[in-house]
Amino acid sequence: MIRSWSERNAIALRQRTDTLVARLATSFTRLGGEINRVTGYDEIETLKRQVVSQEAHITASRQAARDAKTTYETAVQKRSDSQREVNALLERKSLWTDADVSRFTVLVRQDHALEQEEAHAKAAVAQSEDDVERAFSALMRTILARYHEEQVWSDKIRSVSTYGQLAVLGVNVLVFVLAIVLVEPWKRRRLTQAFERKVQELEAANLDAVTKGLEALQSRLDGQGAVLARLAAVPDVTMVSPAPAVVEEAEEDVRPALEFAGFSFTRREARLVAAASMTTGVLAWVIQRLAGA
Repeated sequence: MIRSWSERNAIALRQRTDTLVARLATSFTRLGGEINRVTGYDEIETLKRQVVSQEAHITASRQAARDAKTTYETAVQKRSDSQREVNALLERKSLWTDADVSRFTVLVRQDHALEQEEAHAKAAVAQSEDDVERAFSALMRTILARYHEEQVWSDKIRSVSTYGQLAVLGVNVLVFVLAIVLVEPWKRRRLTQAFERKVQELEAANLDAVTKGLEALQSRLDGQGAVLARLAAVPDVTMVSPAPAVVEEAEEDVRPALEFAGFSFTRREARLVAAASMTTGVLAWVIQRLAGA
C-alpha cells in the first residue's frame, strides 16, 4: 500500500517536473527569439541558414559537375574507340567483306550518335561549371552579408553597452553626491547630538553628585557646629587640647573659604567645584568646535 502510494507520487512528481522543464525551455526559447528580434540578431540567423543552404547547394553543384565530367570523358572515350575502329576498317578497305561493310555502316551511324552525345556532355559540363561558379559567388555574397550584419549588430551592442556603463556611472556619481550632500551632514548631526546628549548626561550626573556631596558636607558641618555650640555651653567640662598642627589643619578644612548661592565651601570643596567647572567648559568647547565643523 505504502509502496504503491510512493510510486504514484514519484511518477506524478516526475511528470510535473518534466512539464515544468518543458515550459521553461519553451519560455526561454521564446524569450531568446524576442531578444534576437529586438536586437536584430534574427537577420543574422537568417543569413546563417542561407549560408548553410548555399553550402549544400554548392556541394550538390560540384557533384553534378564531377558527374558531367565523367559522362563527357566516357562519351569522348566511346567516340575515340569508334573512330579507331573506323580507321582500322578504312586501312583494309580493299579487303572488306559484307560483315565489314555492315560494321562500317553501323560505326558511321554510331559515330554520329556519339558525336551528339559528346556535344551534349560537353554542354552539360560547361553548364555544371557555370552552376558551380554561380553557387560559389552566391555563397560569398551571403557570407559577406552575414559578416556585415554581424559587424553592425556588434557595433550596436557595443554602443548600447557603452551607454549602459555611462548610465551606471552617472547613477553611482549621483548616489555619491547625495551621500556627501545629505547623508554625511545627517550622520554628523546625529553624532553631534549623541555626543551633546552624552555630555549633558555626564554633566547632569556630575552636578547631581556634587550637589549631593555638598548637601552631605553641609549637613555634616551643621552637625559639627551644633556639637561645638553644646560644648561651648558647658564651661566646667575639662577638655584635652589637641595638638596645634591637628587643630590648625582641622580649622583650615572646616573654615569656610567661599560662600555661593547660600552654601559655604571650604578650600578643598572649592577646588573640587573649580575642577568640575573647568571640565564642563572644556567639553562644551569641544562640542562647539564639532558643531562648527
